[in-house]
Amino acid sequence: MSRIVDLAHRHMPSLPPKDWERPVPSRVGLRRDIVAALGFLVLALALQELVLSMVERDEMADRPVAFALIVALIVPLMFRRRWPVSMMLIGSAVFMLGGSQPTASVLMQFCPQVAYFLGLYTAVAWARDRRALWTAMTLVLLAMAVWLIVSFFTSDLLESMDVPMVENSLGSVEPRVAFPLYTFAINILYFGGAIFLGLTSWSNAYAGELVRSQARRIADQADQLASQAVSEERLRIARELHDVIAHHIASVGVQASAARMVQGRDPDKASELMRGIESSARSAVSETRALLGVLRSTEHGQDANPTDGDRHPEPSLQQLDRLIEQNADLGLRVELSTAEHRAQYFSGLPSGLSLALYRICSEALANVRRHSTARSARLSLRSGTDERGTWVEVEITDEGTARPDRAGGGYGLRGIRERAALHHGLVEIGPRTPRGWRTRARLRDVSDSTPDKVQT
Repeated sequence: MSRIVDLAHRHMPSLPPKDWERPVPSRVGLRRDIVAALGFLVLALALQELVLSMVERDEMADRPVAFALIVALIVPLMFRRRWPVSMMLIGSAVFMLGGSQPTASVLMQFCPQVAYFLGLYTAVAWARDRRALWTAMTLVLLAMAVWLIVSFFTSDLLESMDVPMVENSLGSVEPRVAFPLYTFAINILYFGGAIFLGLTSWSNAYAGELVRSQARRIADQADQLASQAVSEERLRIARELHDVIAHHIASVGVQASAARMVQGRDPDKASELMRGIESSARSAVSETRALLGVLRSTEHGQDANPTDGDRHPEPSLQQLDRLIEQNADLGLRVELSTAEHRAQYFSGLPSGLSLALYRICSEALANVRRHSTARSARLSLRSGTDERGTWVEVEITDEGTARPDRAGGGYGLRGIRERAALHHGLVEIGPRTPRGWRTRARLRDVSDSTPDKVQT
């Protein structure tokens, strides 16, 4: 038997692994087994009483013996899923002990047959120790086979089973040969059917466990993706807050310093710088309030993109002219040049890519103002295609020298690299020869796959 099971494991991928154990039913399920077995016992006893009323006294066991056999066969079903192998062995022992006349006629009734079949099926379907199961099943099958063979050769089983000796039968097989063959075939179907259905239930339970495990894994992955999305959104907001503070608040400091220096000799210039401070402060407050509004609306389960009056659309390349004007007000003249590989390409960029390019330009120009002596810079915006697809590039250069009293924390450059990495881009940042500084970032536009030629 174990050899057959090993072959089945190798050639039937649907069977569970040998070391898999089917979970024990819940307490509710075990209580249902007891209730169902009690109901089935009442039905079996009632049917047996009807049988006793329909047959001769000499052809059937006495009522106490018959009822005792039925009780001994059905009561183990109350615990069939708690101790499946033990209950199968008890049922088999009762079945073989009661297999002689006149008690054999009791076990041939419908309910005892169903009870023993259910015991065999449950053992195969629910046994957690498969080695013990197949060992016990092998012993049961061998005992049943030996019992049948011995019964055929040591007693007149045909007469005891009331098999008529037909002298002129329609069949081609001798009755004394046909009856044993018929009996063995019925037993093969009986035991084989119980084992097959039990294996099917066992395999289906394993498949169900796999489905539930995969469902739990998918739910865990969904939670992880949701958590990752929240983390990415927080990182994006952190970058935006850095840009707001670094660009506007730093500008306030620079303009305040300049206003203090020229206040005595040029009041008009100082007044103009103070207006720039006011404008930068208002912009910082407005953009910070918008970002905090995103956080509040997300925390309360509301739409993260409300359209109230305090919100402003996120900047993009469409606001480059405004960015250039702001830098001019802060004392940095910016010259813009563009080269598109397709007409109106920059105006149709995805919002995320356009925002990243705008922030890179803004951060690079802020670095020029804060850390360089240059009073002018060149901003070049280019796009094109290569074997990897469409790219868009921004380059900011100047010809100034580094201010010795200005040392940054490196967060702005890190933000540029992070934004470029989100769009599969590359960044080159460093000094130029003979002087100056260059910041170049090439990002990938995965939404565009048109292999057009570059147009200047």
